[in-house]
Amino acid sequence: MPLNPWITLFSFLTIILPLLNHFVAFAVNPQGEALFSWKKSLNGSTVALSNWDPSDETPCGWLGITCNINEEVVELELRYLDLYGTVPTNLTSLVSLTKVVLSSTNLTGSIPREIAILHELNYLDLRDNALTGKIPSEICNLLKLQEIHLNSNQLEGSIPVQIGNLTSLKRLTLFENQLNGEIPNTIGNLKNLLMLRAGRNKNLGGLIPREIWNCTELTMLGLTHTSVLGFLPPSLGLLKKLETIFIGSSLLSGQIPPEIGNCTALQNIYLHENSLTGSIPKSLENLKSLRNLVLWKNSLVGTIPSELGNCKELSIPLAISKCQNLEALDLSENVLTGNIPRGIFQFKKLKTIYLFSNNLSGEVPREIGNLENLHNLDLSLNRISGNVPVEILGCRNLTYLNLQSNLITGNFPGKLSGLVLLQFVDFSDNLIEGTWPLHVLPQHLVFFSISRNNLSGEIPSSICDLNFIKYLDFSHNHFSMIPPCLGNMSDLINLELRNNNLHGTIPKFVKCGNLRNLKLADNQLEGPLPRSLVNCKKLEILDVANNKVNGTFPHWLVNLPELRVLLLRSNNFHGSIGNHKTKFSLPNLRIIDLSHNMFHGHLPSNFFKYLSAMMNGNMDSDGLQYMGDDYYFVWGRYFYDFYSYYYENVTIDVTIGIKGNYIDVVKIHTRLTTIDFSNNSFKGEIPKVIGKLGSLKGLNFSHNNLMGHIPISFGNLTNLEWLDLSSNKLTGNIPIQLTDLTSLAILNLSKNHLVGLIPQATATITNHPRR
Repeated sequence: MPLNPWITLFSFLTIILPLLNHFVAFAVNPQGEALFSWKKSLNGSTVALSNWDPSDETPCGWLGITCNINEEVVELELRYLDLYGTVPTNLTSLVSLTKVVLSSTNLTGSIPREIAILHELNYLDLRDNALTGKIPSEICNLLKLQEIHLNSNQLEGSIPVQIGNLTSLKRLTLFENQLNGEIPNTIGNLKNLLMLRAGRNKNLGGLIPREIWNCTELTMLGLTHTSVLGFLPPSLGLLKKLETIFIGSSLLSGQIPPEIGNCTALQNIYLHENSLTGSIPKSLENLKSLRNLVLWKNSLVGTIPSELGNCKELSIPLAISKCQNLEALDLSENVLTGNIPRGIFQFKKLKTIYLFSNNLSGEVPREIGNLENLHNLDLSLNRISGNVPVEILGCRNLTYLNLQSNLITGNFPGKLSGLVLLQFVDFSDNLIEGTWPLHVLPQHLVFFSISRNNLSGEIPSSICDLNFIKYLDFSHNHFSMIPPCLGNMSDLINLELRNNNLHGTIPKFVKCGNLRNLKLADNQLEGPLPRSLVNCKKLEILDVANNKVNGTFPHWLVNLPELRVLLLRSNNFHGSIGNHKTKFSLPNLRIIDLSHNMFHGHLPSNFFKYLSAMMNGNMDSDGLQYMGDDYYFVWGRYFYDFYSYYYENVTIDVTIGIKGNYIDVVKIHTRLTTIDFSNNSFKGEIPKVIGKLGSLKGLNFSHNNLMGHIPISFGNLTNLEWLDLSSNKLTGNIPIQLTDLTSLAILNLSKNHLVGLIPQATATITNHPRR
């Protein structure tokens, strides 16, 4: 039967057309062909480039493409796309390009040398990708370039010395890469340069080339977080148009040249974290537009020049009062002396004052009330005295107030509740006295510390109205009563009440689901440990040492799976802590101190068997980590010229027995694991299972009634630094396995019934064997 020709044709097309899909017939001109070929090479989603159609005559209507009147491609501009490819290299047909922007497009690989054929290019932006390799020197042949943005990549090598060829260049941003070497002195050829930003290249070093001061059009110089060193030269004063100099966290030394006062357009000076010396130049009074002066963590000396009163934008010296546009003043971590100039407080636009860690003295000026826009005030770690002026209530936008570690006296300021935006208040380590005023704190506080003062009386129940508080510290005062409502503060993370005169019982804890640190040590609290603490499921540190707390061992603590530090030292606990049938599970416990109580009975093996956190013998696996590093509290805070949220780690403050001494510890290393059951009436043998606690640093069973031999399994405690078994009834020989404990610094076996020779060891051994 004859075949139908239409069926035959249809069958042919059915077979051949799919094969043709692998071959694109370009109707588009050569420029579009080059662009489409680059699109085909991309590994990411090209949905955004769906209108890049090779059947078009020209690419002029494609996304990101701009053409001139001759239908020549002059701009390629693609941003914020996940292209996952490389910078195009087939550029021979695209020589008409004047602008290339491929920023934030997840490009990898190097910057191709072929880019050098784009002689019309005046704008190149490849920022925020993952480009590697060196900056090709060929790029410096593109003499029409006005802007180069290569920041936020992984570029290596040095800045090409040929950069000086680009005499039309206005903006050069290279920050956040891995560049090294020195800034080439040819940078001085760039007479039109407005912006140079090369910060956050930690290996970019050497002297700042003196030729850079030839760039008299420069408005922004950014070299922060680099290794540039040397002095700031007097020729800095030639940069009359300079608005921002940002060379913080580097290696600058010498004095700030007084010629900086000639840079009358300066708005921002960031020279923090260097090794600058000498005094702050009085010539800063000429900088009428100065807004941010950040000089913290240097070695500056002398007083804050009064001339800063002329900087109506800023404020410390009296003369700085002329810097009326100043918004941020940061001179912290220097050696500045004298009073805080009152002229500072004429700067109505000030939002931030950081003067912490100096030797400033005198009182807080009453003129502080003029600063209605002030958000942050940090005068901590100085020698400021007198009362906190009531005029501070005029700072109605204040969110951060830190006056810790000064000589402030008098009563606590009673009307801070009027500062409704306050989130952070720290008056710790001062000389404030008297009783605590009612309804004194604003409702949105997140952090409050009044520790290490001379306050007395009851802690008022109104403190429980702080619904957002996360850190509360009343420690090291003379307070007498705990309000029962403290156990119902559901957002509280850290509660510090140690070292007061608190008496009565510990309140019930019902709404405490976020509580991680509860520190009640060094008071006169009595009664049993409240079982309601089982509601505090995140509790990590429980410290009730040096009180009059009584009762038997709280076995219900096994319901606190995150417990890491348990300090019950010096109380009136009694009874046994369990037997071989008692179920113990404290997998995260690292530090336990039951010393100086009235516990008796045998040491149950089950107790030590499940101390999982003490069993890991690999002491290098977790690096340098500290308890509290993994949790923090958050508050919003204005910082210089932007508003952001700050994360503050909670500090640890407990007293721990270490090598026979009680030491106040501010940070507890996660590797520190200790057991102290000394000064009780425990009897029987020492459980052999303790030899499995491979990460144990310290063990103290002294002053008990323990008998039998020292377990040879103690030879497995290779991280042990101190071992005290003195004043017991131990018998037999000292195990030779103890000589394997190369970290052991203190070994006390005195006042036992041990016999035989003392094994040779590197530790300091105290032993008085009885025969």
